[in-house]
Amino acid sequence: MAVDIPQLLARGGAPRLAFLRYCVLSATLEPMFVFLAREYRLRPRHAAALALFDVFATQAPARLADYELLPPRELRLEAAIAHIRAQWTQMQSPASGDDEVTLAVATPAAHLFDALTHGVEQDATGRLARLRSTYDPRLTPEQNLPGGRMSAGQRHFVERVWHPILKPRLVGAGFWRIATVA
Repeated sequence: MAVDIPQLLARGGAPRLAFLRYCVLSATLEPMFVFLAREYRLRPRHAAALALFDVFATQAPARLADYELLPPRELRLEAAIAHIRAQWTQMQSPASGDDEVTLAVATPAAHLFDALTHGVEQDATGRLARLRSTYDPRLTPEQNLPGGRMSAGQRHFVERVWHPILKPRLVGAGFWRIATVA
């Protein structure tokens, strides 16, 4: 039974939370990226753009597997993020002197992650495609894992990477919907 992942993510509710929990437990975060990129598109913010890039597009433990669309092969996203990071740094630094300084800072482009999201969704051999055929929404996230249990590597990812590093970074950047995931 093939599951329609975009529909599952868009529908929301308990099925989406269960699916996102499975993604974290299995350390398969492409669907999480797709979900968060869509959330970003609704409210593009500097902190959110930086968090998405730093968590999913750099050498972070949650780096997406589609290397053709990521730096160093694709540099447009990295250049856009460098500009956003400079604006963010400017916004975070205190104004010098007694005069009020008006910052001319533009909102980041809403479509910033669209090409990467599209590439992840269309990759016929990628992790998202494999999940379409293996994930069963009738089962719990734990039951969907091979053998019904997390492997040592998956447990390490959840306990040492997701909870202390990635989840707080994403929630702090405004992605509050994932605060209850895993």
